[in-house]
Amino acid sequence: MNTMNAAKLAAIVGVLVAAYAGYQWMYVGPMAQAKARLVESEDRLDELEQRLRDGRGVKKELSGLAEKTLGKAVDAVSHQYSASLRQLAERNGLSRVVVSHREPESQLSPITRVSGIKPESVKKILRGRADFQVMRGNVSGQGTLEQVLRAMAEVDAQSWCRIDSFTLTPMERGERFTIEMGISAPMLADLVKAEPTEIALPGARDEAGFVLSAITTRNAFLDPKKTQAEQPPVVVASESPKGPDVAPEPGPVLPPPPPPYAEWRLTGLVVSRASGVQAFMSNVRTNAKVTVLKGAKVEDAVLVDGSGEVAVFEIAGAKFRVRINQTLAEREPVG
Repeated sequence: MNTMNAAKLAAIVGVLVAAYAGYQWMYVGPMAQAKARLVESEDRLDELEQRLRDGRGVKKELSGLAEKTLGKAVDAVSHQYSASLRQLAERNGLSRVVVSHREPESQLSPITRVSGIKPESVKKILRGRADFQVMRGNVSGQGTLEQVLRAMAEVDAQSWCRIDSFTLTPMERGERFTIEMGISAPMLADLVKAEPTEIALPGARDEAGFVLSAITTRNAFLDPKKTQAEQPPVVVASESPKGPDVAPEPGPVLPPPPPPYAEWRLTGLVVSRASGVQAFMSNVRTNAKVTVLKGAKVEDAVLVDGSGEVAVFEIAGAKFRVRINQTLAEREPVG
């Protein structure tokens, strides 16, 4: 009887073990895998939603950039390029102004030059279509040191072009100069809705005034012998006409120099749920690298937002956009 009971008990235990193993194999295991796939799918969904938001933001930024270009058709852009650069040079007093340019060049996506991109078919598709075009050329003229530097500062302040290079050649022992600038202007023809009727040509940025004043007041190109000969003789008085105890009048007080915005370049931007917005900045002069979190600042520029390849900084109460590979000096106002 005991033997039969033991056999029955063993059989019951075996059934229970088999049932538990089946439960683990047929339910617990698949449920755990399903939950893992669900979590992974939710993470991917969040990532896709973020990419969609970034995509909409990038499309909006591209449309804003297109509105700042010189136009849609090559003939219209060619006319605006030459006329605008000539106007900027001549309104600053330059003479013998010459403007020339070449045919627009197609620019492919930088991804086509990156190794390790999968699948390779992506590169093939991108090589078949240019991202945008660039019209490159030169503008040259002659004037005083102040005239040529102010002309260069005003060209640098335009949102539709970039100074790629410049050559400054002194003449007449530093009294006059020849300036030649290499200028590139982007073209986003597929995003331009209509040809602009008028191109705004703003003046130089505020921070350029201090630099121009510092350079022009101490013209290092002048002949030192001529400079000394032109200086009036120094007259030493034995006593001030206002009395011996009267202090001399103080000289003019120069404003403090602006922060070195041109030294700080945006090299990367990360937007995540964990850390929020992070901007990676590099100092082009010292090679120093800093990571700026939202609410933190570099110099007096506070990081307030960012998406895609554009960071938004606040300077003196105004918001500005800075794109990757641009410096803070190349910022553009928001709105």
